[in-house]
Amino acid sequence: MLMTVSCSRWSDVDPAGHEFDLEPARRIVERLVQATVADRGASWRAVPQKVRDALIEQFDREFVGEYGAWASGWHWAASEPGGGGPVRGWCCSRDSLFRRDDPDPQATVERVVAALGEWQQYLVDLAATFADLYQETADLPLADQVERAAARLLPLVVERTGAEDAWYDTFTRALLWCLESFGRAGRDVQRAVEHVVGGHFSSWCAPDPAAAHEACTQLGLAVADAARESDTAPRPDALAAWLETRVTAFRDPPRSRRRTPLHHDGHLLFIEQRDRPRDPVRADRMLAALTACRAHARSGDPLTFDVLASWQAQVLGVDAPPFRTTEAFARGGHDRYGLAPDTFERFTACLAEAASAEPLTVRAARVYLDVCFFHPFVDGNARAARLALDHVITRAGLGLHSVEPLFIIARDAHYTRGAWCLARALEQLLGSPA
Repeated sequence: MLMTVSCSRWSDVDPAGHEFDLEPARRIVERLVQATVADRGASWRAVPQKVRDALIEQFDREFVGEYGAWASGWHWAASEPGGGGPVRGWCCSRDSLFRRDDPDPQATVERVVAALGEWQQYLVDLAATFADLYQETADLPLADQVERAAARLLPLVVERTGAEDAWYDTFTRALLWCLESFGRAGRDVQRAVEHVVGGHFSSWCAPDPAAAHEACTQLGLAVADAARESDTAPRPDALAAWLETRVTAFRDPPRSRRRTPLHHDGHLLFIEQRDRPRDPVRADRMLAALTACRAHARSGDPLTFDVLASWQAQVLGVDAPPFRTTEAFARGGHDRYGLAPDTFERFTACLAEAASAEPLTVRAARVYLDVCFFHPFVDGNARAARLALDHVITRAGLGLHSVEPLFIIARDAHYTRGAWCLARALEQLLGSPA
C-alpha cells in the first residue's frame, strides 16, 4: 500500500489528526515475526523472498488497521527499491528482514518498529516546518510564498533522502502537502509542481545551489500562474475525464495474492470509528444500508441503479432518490460532474460491468470510481460508492481487513495511476472470512 502515499493529501497524513504509540506496532510485528520463524529453528535467516514480501504486506495491513492509512508510508525507503523516500533506517524486505548479521529475529522486530517511528517523526517534522513557513510567509504574494517554501523543503529532503533514487518525488509530495496546509491545493497546482520538478531534478543527483535556486523560483512562478488560471477557468468535467481514464486505467491489473483470514470487518470498523463519532444517526443508517447491500450480494443478484438507490434511501433517510437531473458539484464547487442525454444509460452499463469476468480488484475499484465520478445522487455519493465496492467484494465471498486507504484518499478523475493504485490497495486488503 506504499503507493497510496503518493495519492494522499496532507489531511490524510497530518500527525495532528492521529495519536501515536509504538507499542501496538511492536506487538503486531513480534506476533507476525514469531509466526514466520516458528518452524525454522536455526534457519530463520533463510526465510524465502516470497514469504518476506508477504510479511511486509501483513505489516502494512495491520499498521493501517491500527493507526490509519498514513502508516502505509513506513517503508518508503531512501535506497533502491524504496524510491528515494524519507525513511533512512529501512531498505527492503530482502535486506531489512532477517539479516544474516542479526543476532536473533528480534532485530527484525526492532528494525520494522523503528522504521514506522521514523516515518511518523518525519510527518511531525514536516508539520512543524509547514507551521513555521506559514507564519513567515502568510503575507507574501503566492509566488514568493511558494518559492520560500520550496527553498526550505528542498535541502531538508535532499539531506533526508541522500538524493538517492527518485528523491525528487519525496520533494514533490512534501511541497504539495505544504501548499495544501496553506490552503493551496488542486490538480492545476499539482501539475505545475510536477512539471517544474521533473524538468530540474534527476535521480541520484543532488542539485547544485544555482540549480536549486532556479528551480525554487520557477516553482513559485508556475504555481502562481496555475492558481490564477484555476481561479478564472471553467471547472473541467470530472465525469468526462473519468470516462477517458477508465478505458486504460486497469489494463495491467494487480497480481492476485493469497487471501489471509480476516481478524475484523474493515468496513464495519470504519463505520464505528469514522462515521459514528461524526454522526450516530448517519452511522446507523450506513450500517443498515450495508446490511441490505451484503444480503443482496450474497443472493447473487447483480448491482443495478434501482438497487443502489434503495440503499441510498436508507443512507439518507428518504424515499429512493432518482438519478440527478442537473450537473453536479462537489468540494465547494471545485469538482464538476457533467450531464448528457445518455449519462444515466452509461452509468447503468458501467454498473453491469461490476459482474463481468474481469479480475475482482479491477471490478471493485472501477465501480467505486464509477459511482464517485458519475455522481448519480444529489447527496451521499461517497457512501454509495462504498456500498457498490462492498457489494462486489461480498458477492465474491471476501471481505476487507481495512478500508481507510480506499475511502479517505481523494481520487483524481484525470489520474490513471490513482485508479490503478486503488486496485492495488484493494488486492492487499482483501481477506477471507475467518
